[in-house]
Amino acid sequence: MPGYKGHLVGGFVAFSVTYVVVTACQIVMVNSIMPVITLLLFCLAGALFPDIDTKSKGQKYFYWFILILLLYFTYKKMFMQLAFLSILATLPMLVKHRGIFHNIWFLLAGLGALCYLLVLYLPHYDQIIIIHMIFFIMGAISHLWLDLGPHRILKFR
Repeated sequence: MPGYKGHLVGGFVAFSVTYVVVTACQIVMVNSIMPVITLLLFCLAGALFPDIDTKSKGQKYFYWFILILLLYFTYKKMFMQLAFLSILATLPMLVKHRGIFHNIWFLLAGLGALCYLLVLYLPHYDQIIIIHMIFFIMGAISHLWLDLGPHRILKFR
């Protein structure tokens, strides 16, 4: 079981492989350095994401991100989003470590649903949302691969 540094290395490897596949298939054209950096950051965030249910670097970054979003939603008076995000932020505190956040089916369904909602809410950014979600999911899968191994990653719980 690697620590956060091992998961970041795994996330970087997942980014490299995913980037090569995405550019080879010409799914998206990445012309400048900024999109490559954001894709890398999303993949690294995904690599830390499954550990948000325990005291970790991933949880620390997750809650800083949540705090920034909560402040933004409060400033913009977006109370429905504020309430939804508040409920979502409590979920990691209610589950055990290596529970639902280490289940690939939960991650795929949950992140897929989030991606779908974001595309519905922001239709002009659909390609950007989808490609970033692909890199986030690949980072999360790299985390599960390092923690659980290839045999247990697809196991139904």
